Amino acid sequence: MVRVIRVLSLSLCLVASLAFGIEQAPGKAELSDHWELASAKDVRADGATVSQLNYESRGWRPIRRMPATVLEILQEDGVYPNLYVGKNMLENVSQDLYMQDWWYRTVFTAPSGYSTYALEFPGINYRAEIWINGNEVANSKQVVGMYVAHELDVTKWIRQGAANVLAVKVTPEQLIQDVDGVELADSWFDWINYQYLGYHGRFNKPHQFGVSFVPDRNAGIWKPVFLRTTGDVAVENPAVNTELSLPQAMARLTVYANLRNWSAKRVSGTLKGTISRQGKPTIELDQDLSLSPGETREVAFAADKYAALDVANPDLWWPYTMGQPNLYDLHLEFVQNQKLSDSADIRFGIRSITQHRDQDEEFPDKGKGGNFYLQVNGRDFRVRGADYTPDLLYRYDPEREAQILRYVKDLGMNMLRWESKISSEHIVELADQEGIPLMFGWMCCNQWEKWDQWSEEDHRVAPESLRSQILMLRPHASVFIWANGSDGRPPDRIRNEYHEVLSELHWQNAIVDTVSSFAKNPEGDRLWDGINMEGPYSWRPPTYWFSGKYVPSRGASAEQGDNEHIPTLESLKKFIPSGKLWPINDTWYFHAGAGTAGSSTLANIQKVVNRRYGPSSNIEEFVRKAQLAHYENTRAQFEDFAALGWANHKMTLYWMLNSQWPSFYGHLIDDYLQPGGAYYGAKKGLRPLSVVFNAYATGDHSNAKIIVFNQTPEDVKGLHVRVRVYDLDGKIRDDRSTSDIQVPFNGATEVMTLPRYPQSSPVFFVHCQLSNGAGILLVDNTYWQSQKDDDLGDRSNDDSMDLKQASWADMTALNTMPQVQLEISAEQTAAASEKQVTIRLHNPSEHIAFFERATISTARNGGEILPIEYDDNYVTVYPGETVTMRGAIAKTTDPRWINLEGYNTPATSVQIQ
Repeated sequence: MVRVIRVLSLSLCLVASLAFGIEQAPGKAELSDHWELASAKDVRADGATVSQLNYESRGWRPIRRMPATVLEILQEDGVYPNLYVGKNMLENVSQDLYMQDWWYRTVFTAPSGYSTYALEFPGINYRAEIWINGNEVANSKQVVGMYVAHELDVTKWIRQGAANVLAVKVTPEQLIQDVDGVELADSWFDWINYQYLGYHGRFNKPHQFGVSFVPDRNAGIWKPVFLRTTGDVAVENPAVNTELSLPQAMARLTVYANLRNWSAKRVSGTLKGTISRQGKPTIELDQDLSLSPGETREVAFAADKYAALDVANPDLWWPYTMGQPNLYDLHLEFVQNQKLSDSADIRFGIRSITQHRDQDEEFPDKGKGGNFYLQVNGRDFRVRGADYTPDLLYRYDPEREAQILRYVKDLGMNMLRWESKISSEHIVELADQEGIPLMFGWMCCNQWEKWDQWSEEDHRVAPESLRSQILMLRPHASVFIWANGSDGRPPDRIRNEYHEVLSELHWQNAIVDTVSSFAKNPEGDRLWDGINMEGPYSWRPPTYWFSGKYVPSRGASAEQGDNEHIPTLESLKKFIPSGKLWPINDTWYFHAGAGTAGSSTLANIQKVVNRRYGPSSNIEEFVRKAQLAHYENTRAQFEDFAALGWANHKMTLYWMLNSQWPSFYGHLIDDYLQPGGAYYGAKKGLRPLSVVFNAYATGDHSNAKIIVFNQTPEDVKGLHVRVRVYDLDGKIRDDRSTSDIQVPFNGATEVMTLPRYPQSSPVFFVHCQLSNGAGILLVDNTYWQSQKDDDLGDRSNDDSMDLKQASWADMTALNTMPQVQLEISAEQTAAASEKQVTIRLHNPSEHIAFFERATISTARNGGEILPIEYDDNYVTVYPGETVTMRGAIAKTTDPRWINLEGYNTPATSVQIQ
């Protein structure tokens, strides 16, 4: 069964119904309140009894709001408090929650006056019995699959205008005996540390690559539940496809929708539609139809029969980095005997997404067809984004989703990828509005890619899951790519079934069958589809990215980053108990990712900090150095995929954008939405127009390249670059400039070279500034460079999960920099929807103030107000200069203090004026 994408709100439906002279409007109500939960072990009654009004539910757990998984409910009700702190998830939670069934129950009032009542369940994990008013609506063989949406006719059992009882008995995803598999749900695998969770009494034998999961296996009703009320015929799954003619700017539209006749009689009527956008002519459509009893039929409005669907000069939907994400409104309604039976509304974008392959001559062994890349509305689209995750318990939080997308735009990212974990349509709608492209696809490593052990049920559930997800995703302008596989490529039978579903549902976006270059057929032939998944998943020095020597630093990659990420000290103190903060210990490891090369014990990041910056004597020192290392790595990754040219740099997605819980697993934003060094390094590297220093990464390492790249929508000219080199004492060792620089759209221009400066100091600074023709400073970029080079050695030495360097840069001289006392001032201004704080850092000394982090707080030495945005942070202030930073926070907050700390400055606090 399929889910409805979006139905006209009750208020708008009422307006429409009045126009047709009827009293009741079709509608869709979310059943979000008055739910309770109980373990089936504690409930002796059957579904027929539990779903009656007179059933006594004493002892059931109240549910604050639906949707919610079992463990989320138990945490919020105080059974298992503070799950995300320390080892509470392991030590204080019953580990058999997934080995029992769970009852969900609610009472709701159904409006009267409709001929059809249907319940919609977009997401139940993993199977369920569904009962209403003492009657079984569907059993657990019918309702199965985490990603299968179900729509169930309950008309004959509904009590119109009265109270109704809905009870759902959920059976969690189960382990498959004697194999490393589960059912087709969505285990977390290496996103949490299976070396703890996987061994804790859940397997009969050790698993080298165990399946990691939370104690309830995310069981429950994890997506919203809806009651839908219509006439005999429902309008479902609307979508609009676009054929775009360029450069003529002509769009040919095709409108699709399904009509479902819920009744036992033949029904005739008219499907009417309008397409509208302010400032554009409204397109009107209609089609007379007759439906057999119980029939579901796809209906299309095509331009060859409806000339108005040939749209001249449309307002196109663009990624926000390339233009405006313009949206149109589609309204459909089925009218039967002059009465409105049902209606549906979506917002869609007129745009064209095409996929291509190039040929990377440097690495011909990648396979035939070359690197994957996209064009949007006929223009090359270089992807520089990240991989997104919902909360570990799949907590539904629309406000948090909006905050995360605001961070995405603050960073300058232009794509997010979901590796399954497809939790919320709300965030997709937000991405439509904000112009943020999205990529979706199935999960690696678990049952989704263990095709040889699929049951017949799995073979049924998999294409049904795909159908449900594509019907949800296809109307959305922001959705660009679907991946049928992650680390593997589905075998022919399954791949063909997937492609049949995508074709049948008129998927007009990119499709890849795997995002890994490791996929092979039984004969050993590589089956990649243009996208690498070769990491790295551990820290890399800037020279790695700029050398052009290593496969992951070029082409197209779906995930690369650092699996061992140290949050800020403020965040650490929230989830690591004070007695476990230092030295690093197994409480830290519990919050790490899983891995065979040190990820589970944070071995690689500790090695980086110790070898490059020197051993740490306390937690404060270690965290400070780690932020510096993260900044370097992430900035270089994103700079690489812009500064080294479009020809061999099509796509990089950072693994990952955010945390699924308080974690050391790779992220740019932690679970508390606090940005650290990696975030601001990424933000610097993601600037649309920037000047870059390549760290002497090429040739004999005697010269460095200074490169200007342009990721703005237009060609740029008249730019000016100034580069100054400073030693550790703050003395200028070189100062050079160049002007009249031109850089085309999606291009990069080498503007100068720098020699080595062996006479300066063991570590020196390269200060790059980019200005426009009017002399306005556009970018200020500081790099720190050791006289000793980082070198990973031969290409074959590159291990995606492990860091194996042949030689190390020596940054320890940074620890001996002269101390600097900055002069700080801050003032607050009010804006329409936020408060803004301007921070000025003046350096009156002759020395450099390095890596200065400012935080806006409500109290002196207090925690940072979150969420928050700064135009820049972790800045360097050169002798005699002033750096101005601007922060933005919610209007409801009360910013009082600026707290400042730097690599060689004392911690300082000043009041905001």
